[in-house]
Amino acid sequence: MLVLLFAAASFLGASLLFLVQPMVAKMLLPLLGGSASVWTTCMLFFQAGLLGGYLYAHLLTSRLGARLQVATHAAVLGVALLALPISLDRLTPPAGTQAPLPWLLASLAIVAGAPFFALASTGPLLQRWLHGTDHPSARDPYHLYAAGNLGSFAGLILYPVLLEPLLPLATPGARMLPPRLVPWSQSGLWAAGYLVFAGCVLAAGALALRRPGPALPEAAGGAPTTRERLTWMLLAFVPSSAVLGVTQYVTAEIAAVPLLWVIPLALYLLTFVVAFSPRVTLPPLWMGRAVAVAVLATAASMTLAVRSRGQLLVAIHLAGLVVIGLALHGRLAASRPRASRLTEFYLWIAAGGALGGVFNAIVAPLAFKTVAEYPVALFLAVLLRPRPAERVASPRPWARALDVGIGLAVGTLPLSLGRFAPDVAGPVSWPLVALLAGVPALLCLALIAWPLRFTLAVGALLVAGWWQISAPRASLDRERTFFGVHRVVPTLGPWFRETQAGAMGPPKRREFVSLLHGGTCHGMQAVAPAFRKIPTTYYHRDGPLGRAWTALDLDARATDIGLVGLGAGTIAAYGRAGQRMTYFELDPAVARIARDRRYFTFIADSPATVAVEIGDGRLRLARVADQAFDVLVLDAFSSDSIPVHLLTEEAIALDLRKLRPEGVLFVHLTNHYLGLEDVVSAIAGRLGVPGAITWDSDVSPRAEVEGKYGSVWAVLSPSRTRLAPVHADARWYPLPLPARPGAPDPARVLWTDARSDLLSVLKHF
Repeated sequence: MLVLLFAAASFLGASLLFLVQPMVAKMLLPLLGGSASVWTTCMLFFQAGLLGGYLYAHLLTSRLGARLQVATHAAVLGVALLALPISLDRLTPPAGTQAPLPWLLASLAIVAGAPFFALASTGPLLQRWLHGTDHPSARDPYHLYAAGNLGSFAGLILYPVLLEPLLPLATPGARMLPPRLVPWSQSGLWAAGYLVFAGCVLAAGALALRRPGPALPEAAGGAPTTRERLTWMLLAFVPSSAVLGVTQYVTAEIAAVPLLWVIPLALYLLTFVVAFSPRVTLPPLWMGRAVAVAVLATAASMTLAVRSRGQLLVAIHLAGLVVIGLALHGRLAASRPRASRLTEFYLWIAAGGALGGVFNAIVAPLAFKTVAEYPVALFLAVLLRPRPAERVASPRPWARALDVGIGLAVGTLPLSLGRFAPDVAGPVSWPLVALLAGVPALLCLALIAWPLRFTLAVGALLVAGWWQISAPRASLDRERTFFGVHRVVPTLGPWFRETQAGAMGPPKRREFVSLLHGGTCHGMQAVAPAFRKIPTTYYHRDGPLGRAWTALDLDARATDIGLVGLGAGTIAAYGRAGQRMTYFELDPAVARIARDRRYFTFIADSPATVAVEIGDGRLRLARVADQAFDVLVLDAFSSDSIPVHLLTEEAIALDLRKLRPEGVLFVHLTNHYLGLEDVVSAIAGRLGVPGAITWDSDVSPRAEVEGKYGSVWAVLSPSRTRLAPVHADARWYPLPLPARPGAPDPARVLWTDARSDLLSVLKHF
């Protein structure tokens, strides 16, 4: 009974701890544009909160007696109740020029600081209380740590699977809707769960006081050395940095699937469960080899500047994270001290985790212009992998030089092989994958018997991958901000032949300049002056936007045009004299790049008057007078995904209010991973607004040469007659879409500020 109560309290507390993280992050995402950095910063805050909770537990158990411990913690649990239910009512949205990170950290402290601190401190506290009882398992209470991490894993998985699709948040955002709390909201249910948890903890404390065990001398635990403490911290730091690094890298560079924010963290927690389970043994030698192979495979995959093998690459990176977590957390579990020192042990683990968050969320964006922190964590994992004791020897100087030379030569091989395939565009053939990644990986693997050679080869391979994709020579401009990594790169179009005096000329390739966010193109412009005014990619004149623009006669009938999302400013090419075009852009760096005439001149060349306002598009639009625009274009993306808060019922209703009676709203829906068409269809049906949607994958050879991409667009208007020219085009389908086999339930894909379900529209990755 006693152990079950302690295990239940540990499981429930950890579940609530990791339910509140995605819940609060989702509440705050609308105010910061849906960037993956919001999640990274939230993780930093929660890791710091965990460190604070562990420090409190350590001081409490080392300074106070058992009765005072229970009484003090009861007061902490009670104070946290004052912050419930969790809500954003007291927050003010950040100004467009305000640094997002300090505002976000302060907001997290106000909204969830007290309950998170109370939850974070309970895990080690319960284990210490159990250690002080007469129960047989009191000598080794570390199994409660596995139970707690299992609860963390369950809480993290339950959120996207059950809570997010079934329950509203309760408070949709800072004053976006009147604040209200429904009885069964996410926030309300979490508050109820907290009450049950607090009751379990107090009952466990009371039971521990009734069943005291024999007093153990303090020396029985043995004071850890400074080396042991630093090792614990380092073994916790590397997986913590790796989980944040793989999240940032995978969601920005490979597959911008929001669900992938949760999956790496869930796998990370699962490695704690396995490593600290008393029934699982992880052979150090095998785990060391597994880390070597996993990091090598990850490093090899990073040498390919492609995203066409998304499923394979995501699997490789997640598998590498699991192996690193199992190996290094396994080393932690094997080196754990006696139970009398467990609170200090957890304190150093939390310190390492918090340092990982600081490194990734604060240091890395300032020090690196790419996601370089991820390769750094991978290299440290290779250095810290479990290895058999090496024989002490005094190698000759030439042997060490040979190790260094061979390791670096093998690791930098991709740079030499890349010369045979300098232009990797579109899907990459498997033979090319084998050449660029397979050959160097196999040669590195052949060096595994020589630890120094192998480590240097893997490090060089990681550097080679970074150099191929992110080196200055590969980018005309590069900038990393809170919202992501932006690169301006030269691009070559497809081969074509021009007719010259009745004869076909030699093959040519048109040169372009592209703006990339991660692996997604956010704008492209031809270098040749004769073609610089042609709108490209998703905005080509022969695409959905261009055809509708012409059919609706917007050149003549539109005076005020609003655009949410700037990119390279391509739509400014549609501007005419006398028109006013106002862009709403979240990231000041994007605005600077789009106006830099060395790269893009769409804005500078536009006959229209073009203004750029910095800040979240939805919040900026809320301050604009109703019926201010003839045209609104919703074209804001975070890498490959539209931020959810811009595609809810309330957001579209706000956009429509800003249109004049004959106004038109365009919504860009192109996405590799999310089927957003049904979301817009459900919103159009709920609002009763006429609209149409089209899927354009027909790219003629001429349009392809001019830089056209296939795209998906929807168009809405308060006036049904205004859309008659669009409805007359058979390529456009009226909204809402009719029921069809395999289509999701409209009620499930009707996104609101309080409820959204990404799983319902996930296509693939």
